[in-house]
Amino acid sequence: MRLAVITFPHSVDVHKGAEAGPDALLKAGLMDRLREERREVVGPFQVELTAHEDAAYGAWNRIGFANARLARLISEAVGAQAFPLLLESNCYAAIGALAGLRMSANAPLRLGMVWIDAHGDCNTPETTLSGMLSGMPVAIATGLCLHRFREQAGLDSPIEARDVVMVCVRANDPLEQELIDQSGMDIVPVSDVKGDCSRLDAAMKRLSGDADLIYVHFDIDALDRSELALTRLAEPNGPTRAELAAAVKRIMKFPKIGAFGIADINPERDVDGKIVQSAIAVIRGGIEGLSLARGAAV
Repeated sequence: MRLAVITFPHSVDVHKGAEAGPDALLKAGLMDRLREERREVVGPFQVELTAHEDAAYGAWNRIGFANARLARLISEAVGAQAFPLLLESNCYAAIGALAGLRMSANAPLRLGMVWIDAHGDCNTPETTLSGMLSGMPVAIATGLCLHRFREQAGLDSPIEARDVVMVCVRANDPLEQELIDQSGMDIVPVSDVKGDCSRLDAAMKRLSGDADLIYVHFDIDALDRSELALTRLAEPNGPTRAELAAAVKRIMKFPKIGAFGIADINPERDVDGKIVQSAIAVIRGGIEGLSLARGAAV
């Protein structure tokens, strides 16, 4: 199995330490760890803006350009028969990930998304309490807001809300929770991930039957606060790294997984390296599951 590592080191939020998250994973030896497990790994390929794009007015506008660049890199990786492994600064890179999967096919695709996160990230500019773009990518992807941003990123039409599976989400704003409750999204609680994963398996079986390709997105704060030390948005009552790695392995064994992304690692707050090691453990679980699904050596 061939993996293409793609990095997205761009951020607009006030706390910008996550821009260095992709590089922190690389410096921790992620690519060597994958190669030691008999994977063929190419890259890293970094999302870079042109001088014109970087100088464009508006931080959200520049992130739209960065997502479009990410989409092209994903499409190229898929065209080269390499599975895209995305190291992202923030969760809004999910829009480019979905756009890249759709761009990689010659026919219209029904896209699914697995959202592994402590937060639903389904706010709109009208419902958000924080004003953070990183709290809106699920709403953007499903057509609830920021249509120009989505189209600029290359995702010409939104995905269906019923084609989103939320895993370990447990800390939403009140109006955001209303949107999620009304959406028809599958919700897999932490208790299921820490238990027998029966609800996770059922949700993935349904999504694999409905969607043509699936993007799996993992925000590091899906993990329990004890795994993340000083991470700013860490939440209690989450899974351990071992529990989540096992769950992600189950997810990635289902057919039609097209890309896997990990976001929101802030090395400035990772004083003992615990966050990066937790992230690598979950990544390795996911890639092991993908290998099993594709009949590769593990």
